Amino acid sequence: MRSVFIVYAVLMLYIALRVVGPLRVKWAWKVPMLLLLALGAFKFSILDWVNPGGRYFAPEVDARILLPLTWLNIFVILLGILLLLAELPRTVGWLFVRGRFRNAVNIALAALAGIATTVGVCNALAMPQVHRVDISLPGMPADAQPVTLALLADLHADTVKRAPYFRALVEQVNALGADAIAICGDFVDGTVADHGHDLEPLADLRAPLGVFGVPGNHDYPSGYADWMEFFARHGIRMLPNAHAALGQGIVLAGVADPAAAWQHEEAPDLAKALQGAPVGLPVVLLAHQPSVAPAMAQGGRVALQLSGHTHGGMFPVLSNIVSKYNGGYLEGLYQVDGMQLYVTPGTSLWSGMLIRLFCPAEITLITLRPQ
Repeated sequence: MRSVFIVYAVLMLYIALRVVGPLRVKWAWKVPMLLLLALGAFKFSILDWVNPGGRYFAPEVDARILLPLTWLNIFVILLGILLLLAELPRTVGWLFVRGRFRNAVNIALAALAGIATTVGVCNALAMPQVHRVDISLPGMPADAQPVTLALLADLHADTVKRAPYFRALVEQVNALGADAIAICGDFVDGTVADHGHDLEPLADLRAPLGVFGVPGNHDYPSGYADWMEFFARHGIRMLPNAHAALGQGIVLAGVADPAAAWQHEEAPDLAKALQGAPVGLPVVLLAHQPSVAPAMAQGGRVALQLSGHTHGGMFPVLSNIVSKYNGGYLEGLYQVDGMQLYVTPGTSLWSGMLIRLFCPAEITLITLRPQ
C-alpha cells in the first residue's frame, strides 16, 4: 500500500535527522543504524517483496523473521511518537539548550522506545488474563438463573501464534466452566491449509450451552467459505446473520462483519439474524466491530452487543486513533441508545502490530443476570 510506505518513509527520515544524524560517531556506526531503521520502517513492503502474492498485512513468514521485523517496526513508531511529543519543549527552547544535551535526550528517548517496545511485545505474546464482568440483562426472566458466557475475540492464528498457544488457551477457557463460549471474529490470518492445524484445539472447547462465533474482517480474505466449514466440523456454531436459543430465556444472535461486502459476502443484517427468533426475549448480539452498535441498537431489539476488533488500542496515542475509527468505542462497557455494548480488548493480537501497553489481552467471563 503506497500510503503506508509514504508514512513510514517520512517517519524514518524524521528519526534519521533527529537521532542518527546528530550522533557524534563515525558513519561506520550510523549506516547499520539506518539500515535497521529501514528494516523496521519498510517491514510490510519488504515482506511483500520476499513473499510475492501473499497477504500484505499477514504474510506467511517464519516467526523467527517476522518477530524481529515486527519489533523494529514498533520501535520506529514509538520512537517517532516520543520525538514528536518532545517537539514542543524543543521549540520553546527550555529543554534543548545545547547540542550535546539535545543528543543525550534523543538517545534517552530511543532507549525508552526500545524498552517500551520490548515490554509491549512480551505483553502481546503472553497468555490472556481472565476479566469478570456482571451484566444485568433487561428482559431476562426474573426467575432465570444467571448465565456465564466466556467471550473471546481476535485470536489471529498465524505464524507467530501456533497450535501450542491455542491448546493452552482452550485449557484456560475450559477451566472457567462457562455455560457458553462466544468468539467474536478474527480467528485467523491465513488459509485452512496453512493454519487449520493451529486452530484444531478449538474443537476441545467445552460449554453445556454451546460454542458460538461470528467472522471478523480478517477472516474473509483468509478463505471464508473454507473456514466456515472448518469451524462447523470443529464444533463451533457460526452465526453470521443468524441466531440460536442460548437458554434461560436468552436469544444469542450474530451478524456478518462489514468487511463481508468487500469479499462479496452478505453484509450485516440484524433483521435476517432475528428472523424467526422468539419475540419478547432479550437478544445478546455478537458483532466483530463495535462501530455497528448504533445501527444494531435501532428498534430496541438488542439488549447487549459483544464485540472485539479494537485490540484495546494497543498503546497510548494509537488508542485515540483506534477509538476514533471505531465509533468512539475502545474497550469496556458502553450504553448505546438504550443498548449495552461490551468491547473486549481481545484474546490475542494481530502480528502486524504486536504490542500491548496498558491494555492486556483478556478472556472475558460475563455473567448475565436478570435486571
